[in-house]
Amino acid sequence: MRRVGNTIFGVILPLVAVLVFAVLLTFSLMRMFEVESAMRVEAEKNMLWVLHQSEVAALRLSATAMLAELGKAGADDVSLRFDILASRVALLNDGPQRRFIEKIGFDDDLDRLSDAMVEMAPTAAHFSPGDAPRLRAALAPFSRFFGRAANAAMIAEWDDLGGRLETYRAQLRQIIAFLIGIMVAGGILALTLVLALRQTRQRNHMLRRERDFSALLISSSGEGILAVDHAGRCTLWNGAMAEMVGKPAKQAVGRALTEVAGFFDISTVRRGVAQALDGETSQQTLQPLFQQGRDAPLHVDLRFFPLRDDGVILGAIVFIYDASDRHTAQQQDAADRDRLEELVVERTRDLDSALQREKSAADLYRNFAAMVSHQFRTPLAVADSALQRLIRRGTRAAPDEVAERAGRARSAIAGLTRLVESTLDAARLDAGQLGARRVKCDLGDIAEVVSARQREATPERKIMIQYAITEHYSVLCDPTHAEQVLENLLSNAVKYAPPDTPVSVILHGNAQHASCDVHNAGAPIAEEDREHLFERNYRGASSVGIAGTGIGLFMARTLARMQGGEVTLQPFSEGVTFRMTLPRFGRE
Repeated sequence: MRRVGNTIFGVILPLVAVLVFAVLLTFSLMRMFEVESAMRVEAEKNMLWVLHQSEVAALRLSATAMLAELGKAGADDVSLRFDILASRVALLNDGPQRRFIEKIGFDDDLDRLSDAMVEMAPTAAHFSPGDAPRLRAALAPFSRFFGRAANAAMIAEWDDLGGRLETYRAQLRQIIAFLIGIMVAGGILALTLVLALRQTRQRNHMLRRERDFSALLISSSGEGILAVDHAGRCTLWNGAMAEMVGKPAKQAVGRALTEVAGFFDISTVRRGVAQALDGETSQQTLQPLFQQGRDAPLHVDLRFFPLRDDGVILGAIVFIYDASDRHTAQQQDAADRDRLEELVVERTRDLDSALQREKSAADLYRNFAAMVSHQFRTPLAVADSALQRLIRRGTRAAPDEVAERAGRARSAIAGLTRLVESTLDAARLDAGQLGARRVKCDLGDIAEVVSARQREATPERKIMIQYAITEHYSVLCDPTHAEQVLENLLSNAVKYAPPDTPVSVILHGNAQHASCDVHNAGAPIAEEDREHLFERNYRGASSVGIAGTGIGLFMARTLARMQGGEVTLQPFSEGVTFRMTLPRFGRE
C-alpha cells in the first residue's frame, strides 16, 4: 500500500497537475487572444467619420457652386471640390466600407448617388456660372443620404459595441476561472517538488552510506576501481587506481573524470562510461594509459558496469586491470609474424623474378634459330660491308684505309662472338651450370656503341643521342643482351622512319630505373596492332612492303625481362617511341 501511495503522490498527481496546468494555461491564452483581437478597431467600424467627411465634401461642393454663380469662385475650385467628393464616394464603394453600407441597407441609395456623380462629371469638368443651379439641385440628395447613413452607422456601431462588451465579460470570467485552476495546479506542483527534494536528499544520504561501505570492500583490490555519478564526477577512487594514474584519491574524488586525467577524455573510454550510465555493460581491451614521467604507456583492460539501487541507475563503476605483459607478448608475436611475412614476400619476389628470367630464357632458347637469323644479321652486315669495300678498292686502298676497314670488320665479328658467347652462357644458365651474368654497366656507353654500329650500317640515316640530365646511367644488366635489345629497337626505328628524318636516342631515369627511348617520326602504330607488337612473328599493317621476320620486338622484350627490365611502346607521343628500362645498379 505504501508503494502504491508513493506512486500516486510521486508520479500520477504531478502528471495530472501538469496536464491541468497546461490545459488551463492554453485556454487562458486563447481567450486573451480572442479579447485582444476583438478589441482591435476595424476599418468598417469607423464608418461614422467616413460618412461625415463625405457629407462635408458634398456641402462644400454645393457652397463652391453658389460662390461661382455669384462670381466669387472659379471653375477650378468647383472641379477640385467635385474631385474630393468623388474620392469620398469611391471610398464608400470600396472593400469593407461597401460591405458595411450593404449591411445597414443603404447600398441602393449609394448606387444612385454613384450614378449621379457620373452624370455630374461633365458639368464639373466644364463648369460655367450658369451650371450652378443644376449642380446644386443634383447635390441635394447627397446631404440627406449621408445624414441618414450616419445615423444608421452610429446605431449599428452601438449595437455591435454592446455585444462585444457582453462577450468580453464572459471571456474574462472564463479567464479568471482558468487562473484559479492554474494556481491550484501550481500549488500541487510546488508540493510535489518539495517532496521530491526531500526524497532526493534521503537517497543521496543512502548513496553516501553505500559508497563508504563499498570503499571499505574494494580499497584492498589489486584492480583499479573507480565510480562516477550521472554528472561524470568521480565518487570512488581506490589505491590501485591512484598507482596506475599517478594521482591520489583526494585529487580525483569530486572532480570530473576528464579533469583528473586525459585518459578518461578518450572517445572510447567516454563512450564506455556513457553506456554504463545508460544501463549497458561493456568491455575494452589493451587501451594505452600514459603515466606522467614515463615514455612507454601501460596497456589496460577496462570493464564498465552500471551502478544500480532498487532498479534505479545511480552511476557507473569501472574496473581497470594492468595488461601490459599480455600486450608485450602480443606485440612480440605480431612482430614475429610481420617478419615472417616480410621474409615470405621477399622470397616470393625473388622466386617471381627468377621465374620471369627463366621463362624469358626458355622463350629465347625455343626460338634460338630465329634469334640467330635475326640478331646475327647486323654484325654480319657490318663486316660484309667493310670487306666488300676493301675488296673493291683492292691495291688502291691505302694502308690506313685497309686498317680502318679491317678494324670495322673485326669489331663486328667481335660483337658477333660476344653474342654467341652470351647465348651459350644463357644455355648454361638454363641448365644450372652458370650463374646470372649481370654486372654494372653504363647505359650511355652502350647507347654510344650501338648507335655507332647503326651509323656504319646505315650511313645515310642521322642518329642523335640526347641526355635528359648530366649523370652516369649505371645499370645492372648483361651488356651484350642490352646491346642486342637496343640494336633491335634502333634498327626498327631506322627501318620504319620516313626518308631524310633523324632517329633519336634519349636517355633518362629516376632513382630506381634508367631508360633509353628510341624515337622516329614514323606514322603512329594502329590501335589494333599495339596489343600484338611483342608477339613472336607478328607484323603490323605498317610493315607491308618492308623486309623483316616479326621477331625483333619479341626478342628485345624477352632479353630485357631476363635482366629484370622491360621494353614498352610509349603511348600518346608524336611519331613512334619504344622504351628500354633497366634497373639501377645497387637498387636490387
